[in-house]
Amino acid sequence: MQFLNSLKEYGCNIDSGLIRLKGKTDFYKRLIFKFPEVIEENEFQSLIENKEIERAIEKTHLIKGVTANLSFDTLYESYTKIVEYLRANNPEDALNEFLKIKDLENRLVEHIKNNAD
Repeated sequence: MQFLNSLKEYGCNIDSGLIRLKGKTDFYKRLIFKFPEVIEENEFQSLIENKEIERAIEKTHLIKGVTANLSFDTLYESYTKIVEYLRANNPEDALNEFLKIKDLENRLVEHIKNNAD
């Protein structure tokens, strides 16, 4: 439980995540340990730079869903904004929002990887 509690400093609502998964701590941890792979496959920034907005929406929407399911609230809120910006054909604001959370996201991924069993 110490690992899960350590995620709170990254904007993760662990209590909500555990409720969503009916208290199945081991299952929740397995999902969390898959999160770095999802993020490392994220090509959002290059998609925006190459003006591939539809693919960027798809990729961003996927990560939005993953962060919602895990109750990674801070990232979820930003990815929600990013999807909205992209759907409004405003890739500049989407990219700016992404850049705001990129460091947090990277630190969270490293923390998870460093604590993988």
